[in-house]
Amino acid sequence: MKICCDACRTEIKITVTTPTLLKNALPRGWRPRRIDGRVYVLCDICGNLRQFVGGLSPYLQDRLGLAAANVEIETPEYTDIPAEWFGSSEQFNPREKR
Repeated sequence: MKICCDACRTEIKITVTTPTLLKNALPRGWRPRRIDGRVYVLCDICGNLRQFVGGLSPYLQDRLGLAAANVEIETPEYTDIPAEWFGSSEQFNPREKR
């Protein structure tokens, strides 16, 4: 099966032998991104979090044919943070001298 980046049109061939979720079948770094309610498959460069800092990058706006206005972006990286990181602030205080 061939997968194509929706922004730069890079193609890559993947092998899927059993039913699986798309995000699990994609090569490392590739990811589905939900932008304005639509899911785009983006390669490791186009889907990199840097393309979304401060809003959607002009490059992706142009390549995906989206208006320059504000768009809604889901950033699942923030939901993958382990719960332990949000523990008590007493466990780790960066200002505390050791």
